[in-house]
Amino acid sequence: MTELFGTALSNANARELPRLGKKRKVLASWRLSLALLLLSFVPVIYAKKCGGTAYEWWRDDIQSGNRAFLVELEMRGGAVLCLSKGFGSSTELLDPVIRSIMHTANFDQQSKMPCSVLGGYISPNVDINIPNGTTASTARRRLLTGEEDICAASRPDLNTCKYPMQDELGQWSWGGIAYQIGQVNGNCTTPDEEKDGAVCHENARNELQHDWKHSPVYGGDEISCDEVDAKNTRYLSGVLFSQAPLLDDMKYPMYMVSSEVDRLAALDDTRNAGLQYAREMKGENGCDAEIVYEFFPKPGGGISVSLSQVMGCTIPEDENKEECKRKSRAIADSTSAYISNDVVVVPVKQSTLRESQYLPVRPNCDQGTNSTTIKMSTQFICAATGERINITSVKMSQAGSPDNQLFDAGGKRVVEISRDQSNPTTFQFDPANPSDCWYKNSCGGWSFGPGFSFEMDAASAPESCGSFYWDPLILSVAGDGMAASVKASSGANESPTALQGFSVLLTITALNFLL
Repeated sequence: MTELFGTALSNANARELPRLGKKRKVLASWRLSLALLLLSFVPVIYAKKCGGTAYEWWRDDIQSGNRAFLVELEMRGGAVLCLSKGFGSSTELLDPVIRSIMHTANFDQQSKMPCSVLGGYISPNVDINIPNGTTASTARRRLLTGEEDICAASRPDLNTCKYPMQDELGQWSWGGIAYQIGQVNGNCTTPDEEKDGAVCHENARNELQHDWKHSPVYGGDEISCDEVDAKNTRYLSGVLFSQAPLLDDMKYPMYMVSSEVDRLAALDDTRNAGLQYAREMKGENGCDAEIVYEFFPKPGGGISVSLSQVMGCTIPEDENKEECKRKSRAIADSTSAYISNDVVVVPVKQSTLRESQYLPVRPNCDQGTNSTTIKMSTQFICAATGERINITSVKMSQAGSPDNQLFDAGGKRVVEISRDQSNPTTFQFDPANPSDCWYKNSCGGWSFGPGFSFEMDAASAPESCGSFYWDPLILSVAGDGMAASVKASSGANESPTALQGFSVLLTITALNFLL
């Protein structure tokens, strides 16, 4: 009886299934259509691919106090713009904007005007709101400026978005440091252009690799997308760059993070190789560049590394070659170095740097002061043990007269760096009577600039360590202290919070229809 009763119910249900199936299909189709319609109104900020403009991305997605990054390929590497957002409005871009370029073993930094970046790339069709008057508050112009800074706002004309010599000489930046790891263990890193850059141009003719990559930093939000034209990649979270120009001798990652929270998360993730050994930097507006070089010892042990430094031109070099060289040489002549607390500190004269930027030298801010360009540890870190090991020899090149028996025919010698900050090692042996032999090939048949050499003997750098980490700290050149934002009339100050909240509401409603 139970079996017959059960069979009768089953047959009845079977007859109802086609009709119920059709109703459910219609209902499901209607709910799906409505959900898709709602989701179509959700802004592209939640899409994996860049669907909006760079301006919308900057205005709506980036939190005040955080950084964002725009990455593009360039030469045999790439470049990244570090954009730091202020608290003044939903579009405020702080000064300076830092552009870093990496290729092979070269690293260049340029500091740029926020108004020129905001108006020239992020949103070319909007007006720029430049604070006028030298009395404008500078306390919020930089993330790291906690109080009024009388030396921050310094551009003579604050009513235009132009560099001081933009019209006359084509000035395009405030300049910045350019340095190169010139050789590691006797293998050089300067590509021979006639050989497609596949080998070094010096006598060793060693092979070079140009496999430059970028990706999100591990541990953070890891949010990035490619723009429609595929020219740039936007990073909302931290970005990691990697390069291995000398496979058997050197490779390096460079880390940039969007916030302190992002940095701490990255430090906790062991996939970020070597980051735990990087010293905390305080670059302009938090645009830190955590470069962690990994050097491999020579067969039998020992490491040698050479680094050279110059300051980049603020004007187009090809069109103003002599003017560019004159400014760059003046900065080189003012370069010095000293060792303090296991760190090589390399300053240049602030007044000379300001002159290269075509900014006035201010007696109370620039005269008699120095600006540090780079800091380098006097220790390498053994990868196998994490131990910091003192570098055996740390030296700097000096320029002098070839008539002086202390110098070679090119007017060069290499000396141990001073450990007395009050008496640093100067690039010019006699700063009061600088030699010009270092940039004249007529002296010895070659030229050179401020350079540094680091040597570790076999006992200090054994092969058993596997490799050694080293993290020079690059300090950006300050700009004129003036932030920029889009005028309210262009719709720039629309609340990103409201927009994102509406997006969340639409998304949740759509999901409810699907469930």
